[in-house]
Amino acid sequence: MIRVPPSTLVLGAAAFLLLTRPVAAQQPTAPNPEQMQQMMGPMMAQMATVMLEATFTALAKPENTERLADFTRHYYDALIKRGFTKEEALQIVIGTGIPHPMAPGR
Repeated sequence: MIRVPPSTLVLGAAAFLLLTRPVAAQQPTAPNPEQMQQMMGPMMAQMATVMLEATFTALAKPENTERLADFTRHYYDALIKRGFTKEEALQIVIGTGIPHPMAPGR
C-alpha cells in the first residue's frame, strides 16, 4: 500500500477544485423566456418608437406625400382597369391604407 502524505492530498484536492472551477464558470445558463422578455422588452419598445418617429418624419415631407398620392391614384385606376367597380376600387384603396414595408419573413 502506498502512503500519501496528508499535505499532498490537500494540494491535490485544491488543484482539482481550481482546475474544474473555470469549466463550470464557462457554461452560462440560458435565461428563461420571462427573463428574456424582461431584458429585451425595453430595447424592442425603444426600437419601435424610433421606427415610428422615422416613418412620421418621412411621411411629413411634401415629396413623399405627393408620391403617396400618386401611388394611391394609380392603384385606384389600376383596380378599375382590372374590372373592379369604382366603389369596389375605393373600398380596396381605403382598406389598404398607407403602403409600408412588410415584416421580415412575410
